Amino acid sequence: MTEEKVMSSDELDHSLRYEISEKVGAKSLLKCIQCGVCSSGCTVSQYIDLQPHRVVASLLLGLKDTVLNSNAIWTCSLCHRCTERCPKNVDYSFILALLRNIASKEGRIPKEYSSTVEVISENGFVVPYSGGMKNTIDRRREKMGLPEIIPPKLDEVNYILEETGLGNLIKTKEEKD
Repeated sequence: MTEEKVMSSDELDHSLRYEISEKVGAKSLLKCIQCGVCSSGCTVSQYIDLQPHRVVASLLLGLKDTVLNSNAIWTCSLCHRCTERCPKNVDYSFILALLRNIASKEGRIPKEYSSTVEVISENGFVVPYSGGMKNTIDRRREKMGLPEIIPPKLDEVNYILEETGLGNLIKTKEEKD
């Protein structure tokens, strides 16, 4: 059984609700009728702490911290099933993308994401391509007759990371350390 937390109205933050509604426009979360159709079709529902309709309800109630600290916004596979099934055309997939961006800006991001961005920043690849790993990959590629991997230019990779805001994930991690 989950423990209930009682909150006072001064602990609620409706700014996120209005920010999301403004960006989503016609497919606003304000149209959600809490029918649960989005949650019933969710492919990752057994792995998340807040079902899709509960994320929307929490946003509407002003539970900003609950939403931005939830694993639901990061675990979602963005299959868009929730958006496709919604009888009120609430674009939950887009709402989640916005929530991920907002959480990132506030430094509320799982370390798995920031460490992946760090690896990309350091060598230009998602999987480290250096040392013993590089030797193994090169040897296998040679056996298969594949061309040599040409590493990307790190200054260009890091420029893209900075311009897209992903570089902030590394900075946030460094600040926490």
